Amino acid sequence: MQRRILILFLGCWSPVLLAQLNPFGISEQGLDYEAGRAIFEKVWVSSPSSTQASDGLGPLYNARSCEQCHIESGKGDTDTGLIFRINHAQFGSQIQNRAVPGLAAEPQPAIGMINTEVSLADGTVISLQAPQFQFEDSQEINEFSARLAPSLAGIGVLANIPITDLMRLADPADRNDDGISGRNGLGRFGWKADVTSLAEQVGLALSLDIGISSTLYPDPYADCTSMQDDCLMMPHGASEQHQEMELGIEAFNTLVNFVRQIPPPPVGQIDQAGQAVFDELACGACHASGFGSGNINPYTDMLLHDMGPALADNQNNAFSQEWRTPALWGLAAYTQRAEQYYLHDGRARSLSEAILWHGGEAEQSKQAFMALPADRRDDLIRFLQGL
Repeated sequence: MQRRILILFLGCWSPVLLAQLNPFGISEQGLDYEAGRAIFEKVWVSSPSSTQASDGLGPLYNARSCEQCHIESGKGDTDTGLIFRINHAQFGSQIQNRAVPGLAAEPQPAIGMINTEVSLADGTVISLQAPQFQFEDSQEINEFSARLAPSLAGIGVLANIPITDLMRLADPADRNDDGISGRNGLGRFGWKADVTSLAEQVGLALSLDIGISSTLYPDPYADCTSMQDDCLMMPHGASEQHQEMELGIEAFNTLVNFVRQIPPPPVGQIDQAGQAVFDELACGACHASGFGSGNINPYTDMLLHDMGPALADNQNNAFSQEWRTPALWGLAAYTQRAEQYYLHDGRARSLSEAILWHGGEAEQSKQAFMALPADRRDDLIRFLQGL
């Protein structure tokens, strides 16, 4: 009840007003957190609307709220959380598959699957599916990268890990000759480790995914290009009330702080037998743990690793095979979903499939997994499902 009333007040959001209208005894930190959550869950509408607090959607967009892609602050699914990054003169930086009334959405690719079977050493056969994304030839979209919305759990903790810790893990020249040569990207966020801060990540998602302008990306037309005249003629929601943006500076900061405070997943009981297999296969060389005083265990080094040609995107550059190591914490909750999507484009339907797609620097670990007897593979999967 308290949260519902608070969200109603957000129609004319300001920190001063919220402070005046807080008869509920919520702590200041709790009030800010709930205000940020309300913005995270806000369903944006196209302009003009009856309230300036929620209009400004698009004109082109993929989702109407942050929550729509990051389900319960977690990973997205391939229906609502899969986007295509491009670099295109007409369509801009990202394909937006939805548009406000009166405007045509951008093209979506046809999606097919190529199925292959992998035989393990004990005779077990696992089917893998490789997505095939095909835009129409007339659209001339030949280079693109499919990206699935990642989990946001504990992202503020990851942001606070000292860069020196990550630099110690980096080994781009593979000096220790273990076949693992992770390197630092421009930042520590995004599938390509190319986003430098949480504020940038939030601002970029608002702009490209929802079409909402904010302090770091103030253009209300977002990803509309100079070749999209119809898009540039649509109304927008930037207003003086919001410093000529659609999400004002204070509200934007509140949203960023909410994302920063999304807690890490709870720590469950570690399966010791599975932990032993995890260590034996050297999974921790990339999925690192023990940060801080040793009790921060996200199971990621946040570095870029060559994952082999099978996982390369279609952007046709020297870094197509490199991906930032995703955190494994939170798998305990995620594996309870009826449908699961792993890897950057959601192709893997199970943890075993995800492991079998590993190549490049992880080829030796994958081969070792394939050679395990069934009971030890089960130990590893059970360990991962408990993180």
